[in-house]
Amino acid sequence: MKTKRILSTILFVLALSPAVMAQLRVDITLKNKSIVSCPLDEIDYMEIVEGAASGELDGVWYLGWKVSNNGAGSKTHYDGTEVLVFTSGPKMKWLKSSGETIYDLTYTEMGGAEGATFTAVKEDTTYPYTYQIVAMEGDLLLLKQGTNRYYFYKSKDAATLSEFVAYPTRSTIYTDADKLWAASIKGGSSASQITPMGKHFEKFQAATEEDKAWLANPNNQPDLSYHELSGAWTAQSISLYPFGTPVPADVNQHGIGDCCMCAVFASFAYIYPEWIKTIIEKDGNNYTVHMFDPMGAPVDVVVDNKMLSSQVKGKNDKYCWSSIMEKALMKWETRFKCNKIGGIGTEHAAPPFTGNGNSYSFSPDKLYNSEFDLVVDYALSHGMISVGGFNVGGLVCGEMETITGHAFTVMYPDAGADYKFVMRNPWGSGYPTDGKLKIPNKREVLKTIDFRLVFPGGGMAPYKKENLAGYTPPQFIPMPMDLRPSEEMLRMYNLKSYDFHYDNEPVEETEQEEE
Repeated sequence: MKTKRILSTILFVLALSPAVMAQLRVDITLKNKSIVSCPLDEIDYMEIVEGAASGELDGVWYLGWKVSNNGAGSKTHYDGTEVLVFTSGPKMKWLKSSGETIYDLTYTEMGGAEGATFTAVKEDTTYPYTYQIVAMEGDLLLLKQGTNRYYFYKSKDAATLSEFVAYPTRSTIYTDADKLWAASIKGGSSASQITPMGKHFEKFQAATEEDKAWLANPNNQPDLSYHELSGAWTAQSISLYPFGTPVPADVNQHGIGDCCMCAVFASFAYIYPEWIKTIIEKDGNNYTVHMFDPMGAPVDVVVDNKMLSSQVKGKNDKYCWSSIMEKALMKWETRFKCNKIGGIGTEHAAPPFTGNGNSYSFSPDKLYNSEFDLVVDYALSHGMISVGGFNVGGLVCGEMETITGHAFTVMYPDAGADYKFVMRNPWGSGYPTDGKLKIPNKREVLKTIDFRLVFPGGGMAPYKKENLAGYTPPQFIPMPMDLRPSEEMLRMYNLKSYDFHYDNEPVEETEQEEE
């Protein structure tokens, strides 16, 4: 074969004098026409290796880190001189400064997939070593053996220059969404045996006839002193559905610190836009919002068109359905006093509208990278109100950056995207971004994310959007003075300003005003 002739020629040349070798090199032309070149005097030896079978580990991997105690103990940074080579057979060759060791491999039915285990038996011995493939993404291969974790990289430079980024230290990795959902790593259940609204509403009473009458009177305004807000209720023009149907772009937080509520509303619009239309009824300048009392019984909250300037709005400062629902929640809370609107949590903001307060959370640094896909898909495919946050700010996610102490709506990625999923900032910045943070497959970002996932109410299922996919914002003309959070809001997040990243030139808006 031609390859063997070339190899034989190289081996012959290797026997030449050092002076001759210093002038020679090996040039390998790849199928993409790129050339890999190496001086002969740098070559120790050469061999043709048959790659591993499909579904098995393959290729050359350089050791960058060894961490003891399942990743929580001492850390040793290597310079890439220790190498793993996976080949057919299947076999694994471990090259160290002391020499090489060859192992025979046996894979489980999962093969070389993330989460799988395989056994390695050193040639001429019978003792098996069990390895778990903790992570396998891009240039990283993370193996766990005993209480040690080994971080391997695709190149020696990557191993040498790598910075240590810890992965969850639990021993089990899940590749099935149902198993993951049943796992002990999820926490913060808010289910209640007393009320379907969740445990946070257990100590509050069902609506009395007096409560119902007060809530049904549009002249009764939310108590600003209770909510620790200032401003005046002023009659406004309401464009209930500016884009013809509810969309996340209708949710843009301004001067009230209710980001979780805003993220919940955007999730409603993303998954259940037609359901929103069923819970709001317009009668002149009054709007009836069908809600639930603390014990889960239906109750109607009627609000008028008087709004605060600091309220959540649609694009271009338009009051819309999100403004109506925010005011309705403020009025609901004024009467039942379960929460103040500022700082209200996801599992507190959703139930008054859905009647279901059952939820689960996942804390930061609890999920492996691959498990984020499972959690996001499970939650969204089951119609859960999905909200997340970050415990580290300033991390780049597409065109936007992370912010701490803030809530984001979790969404599917766009078709063909090279990132894992989307978390929309309810500040709704920029066109066509509309606040979408594109979450990369990077541990330094993913480990900072927490989720709060709330089950939908029983009456919502028929309205779940079919074939739910990535979120494409509607066309709108961005107006920075309208869309920018208030100065108070920026101070709340220790930000002097926020870059809205206007990616494209504004486009003409197609508005569909309510009749």
